Amino acid sequence: MYNIKTDVLIVGGGPTGVTLALELAVQGIPFRIVDKDLQRSDKSRALAIQPRTLELLSRHGDVRDFISRGNLSSGTTFYLNGKKAVDVDISGLAQDTAFPLILIISQVETEEYLDECLAKHGFGVERGLEAQSIVQDAEGATAKMTRPDGIEEIIRAKYVVGADGAHSCVRRAATGLVFQGAAYPQDFILCDTSIRHANIPWNRFSLCVGKGSLAVFPLKDGTCRVVASRMGPKQSEDPKLEDFQAMLDQLHPGAGELYNPTWITQFHLHHRGVNGYRDGRLFVAGDAAHIHSPAGAQGMNTGIQDSINLGWKLAKVIRGQRPDSFLDSYDRERRPIGQHLLETSDKMFTWGCSANPFFVTFRNLLFTWVLPWFVSSRSRRVNIYKFISEFGISYKDSAVVTTASGYSGKVMGGDRVPDHLIRSSGKEKHFLELMTPETYHLVLFAGTGASAAAKGDLIEAQSEFEDHNLDRAKVHTILGDLGDDDVASGYTDVGNHLHEEFGISKPTYVYIRPDGYVEHIGYLKDFKELLKWLQ
Repeated sequence: MYNIKTDVLIVGGGPTGVTLALELAVQGIPFRIVDKDLQRSDKSRALAIQPRTLELLSRHGDVRDFISRGNLSSGTTFYLNGKKAVDVDISGLAQDTAFPLILIISQVETEEYLDECLAKHGFGVERGLEAQSIVQDAEGATAKMTRPDGIEEIIRAKYVVGADGAHSCVRRAATGLVFQGAAYPQDFILCDTSIRHANIPWNRFSLCVGKGSLAVFPLKDGTCRVVASRMGPKQSEDPKLEDFQAMLDQLHPGAGELYNPTWITQFHLHHRGVNGYRDGRLFVAGDAAHIHSPAGAQGMNTGIQDSINLGWKLAKVIRGQRPDSFLDSYDRERRPIGQHLLETSDKMFTWGCSANPFFVTFRNLLFTWVLPWFVSSRSRRVNIYKFISEFGISYKDSAVVTTASGYSGKVMGGDRVPDHLIRSSGKEKHFLELMTPETYHLVLFAGTGASAAAKGDLIEAQSEFEDHNLDRAKVHTILGDLGDDDVASGYTDVGNHLHEEFGISKPTYVYIRPDGYVEHIGYLKDFKELLKWLQ
């Protein structure tokens, strides 16, 4: 037995845990990340990376290689009783991002990419370490770990984060956390398989309802995932490829012939949420905090974004730049997101996968008439897209964000930072490429037209800020597009589209957190409100 000290112990080496490790690595915070499994699973599991997650991962470098490993999905095709009902196209719904589409990719590839990102900082998951007990006190927590050879290790950490799934040992070690919820009654089967004579669109997935429900997700290289819910009593025998083919022929006739499956399984789903994301020195994230149906493809994305919210906050507190109470904002910001996800995915799941024959008959009749009408409206498609893409997530009710008095732009404190092209020295890039994850960013918008600020006003604001810049924020200046480039003055907003996305024409400041959300925003004439906030 031997003892090791660190600042943060992360229990669980899946996407949620590795993302947190990555966030701590860029902050320079000592951590350990452990997982009881000796190797990663080779099963595909979670498939969808939402646009907001792609944006946030791009803070750590170019994600184009990652995107090339999967399929970009431009929407969904609905089938009802074996007939095509409607296409839902999401392309063109978002103009303020470099990543408007959903990436369909195996979790194996996602984990490999995250491991590669973490390895660039010289870190990796320590495998074969299982937490046997975790005891916290006022100063930290002590975890007793065991290795496969029986050797025990004691890890003393200031904070412990449970990213260890639905059966989280960290959550069980917390005296104040309760995992509330229940199991769904339906029986589900899943198959990753090749498909020949395919008559399915490879740039979208298919959702089919009728007597039972089925989803088809195109993967790379002529393969796909088929997930189905079986009507009637639960069946104990293992599913066979023929079961999937029969349901595919019934609910999506002519889709193709399945062959050469690489993974067949059956499973049951739960919907549960924890009553708090923090208990003293212990935190939970991802499936340790919330599990739900796959409706909406939100689960893994929500876990990754839990970690992105928590990582920089841990760094601030550990460095003594914020009080310990600052960490309470993790629960206050992320738990409402998890609760809303549970409620929404539960409703979507009930509508799509109910086994009640009377409800199924009513749903199918309603879908025949209502669904095409509902998705025909661009505004309604945009609202759906904001939820699915996770661009609609906002922390505007949080106590650690604010908006200056009198400010009336579209983007408020707590909102996501939109993106568009900017230009310098004739070269264009996306604005969010400036938003590196290790620090805050102060952006000074000059404004457009007659309202634009003089250069002297921007220089004066920047000078004032330096006396209050305890966060060591990077400062960026964005000028209106006058058709010329002045490198010494900052970046040019190409076509003034970024000003439009923020809803501003007047000179404006935006103070942006390391996780890509607005902490403080206001007109430049009220810049002293930011300086007061920073005190």
